Amino acid sequence: MRNYFIRRVTNEKGYTLVEGIIQLSILMIFAQVFAVTIGWTGKMEETITDPTDLEWLFFIQNVEQYLNNIDSLTIQKDQPGIRFRKDGEEYDIELYQDLIRKQKERLGHEQMLLHVKSLSMSVEGQTLRFFVTFANGMEKEHDFYVTFRSE
Repeated sequence: MRNYFIRRVTNEKGYTLVEGIIQLSILMIFAQVFAVTIGWTGKMEETITDPTDLEWLFFIQNVEQYLNNIDSLTIQKDQPGIRFRKDGEEYDIELYQDLIRKQKERLGHEQMLLHVKSLSMSVEGQTLRFFVTFANGMEKEHDFYVTFRSE
């Protein structure tokens, strides 16, 4: 038994400087990969949990449906928005408090886009441009192609 103890002690080796440098290098590489992964995960979580982009796409799709075959289109002067006539009915899409709403015949109140800070628009020919600033500071714009009813 005594021989075994002596043999065991004499067979154990310590770390060499090269082995220590290699292990430290591997640890540093994994630490960098971990830091990048954590940063990327944080950005993905922010993108996924912020519904602004998705709401904006739904808003665009909804407005585009209304701007086909309209009779007339005017930009409102009293508050930011547009008024248009379609199929003999009048619609308003306008900024109201912190949202963009749609009204039919100036009645009712359908929310179209939430958390809006400001809205502005311009018309050039058959192109209607919406500029929206959200409460979180994000800015979006979109050009709508407006088609008018041919009589």
